[in-house]
Amino acid sequence: MIFVAESEKELGQKVWAEIKDRLQNGLRVGLTGDLGVGKTTLVQQIAKYLLIKDKITSPTFNIRKSYDIKNNKLLCLQHIDLYRIEKPSRVDLSQIKEWLSEESCLTFIEWINNAPTLKQGLNLIIEIGMLDKNKRKVKLIWL
Repeated sequence: MIFVAESEKELGQKVWAEIKDRLQNGLRVGLTGDLGVGKTTLVQQIAKYLLIKDKITSPTFNIRKSYDIKNNKLLCLQHIDLYRIEKPSRVDLSQIKEWLSEESCLTFIEWINNAPTLKQGLNLIIEIGMLDKNKRKVKLIWL
C-alpha cells in the first residue's frame, strides 16, 4: 500500500487503520526514511491510539524504550532506534531479537536498514519519504 499523508495526524490515522486489526499477537514494524522524516512522530501518533499517556521520545541514546498499554490486548509499545548502531554486534542483535520475541507488544524499530538480518523477524516495513515540509509518501510492505 502506498499513500500520501498531508499531516502528522493523517500519517498516524492511515497507519493505524492498517495495523489496528492485526495487533492480537503483537506486531513488529521496521521504519525507514531519512533523518527528520517523521519516524518517531509516527510512533507518537500510534501511541495516542493506544491511549498511552507517557511522552514518546526517540530512544536514540537508550536504543529501546517501552511503554505500558492499559485497556488493550497488548501489554506494551516498544520503540527501538538503531540510528547509532550502524553495524550491530552479535550481542546487540541477540538483545534486539529478544525484544522482538515479546509477542504481546507492538514494536517499532527505526533505522531497520542498519540491521538487515532483523528484517526476517518483522511483520511490516514502513518506508517514509518527504515530499515537502508537511507531505509524506508512505509505503507499507507486509512481510
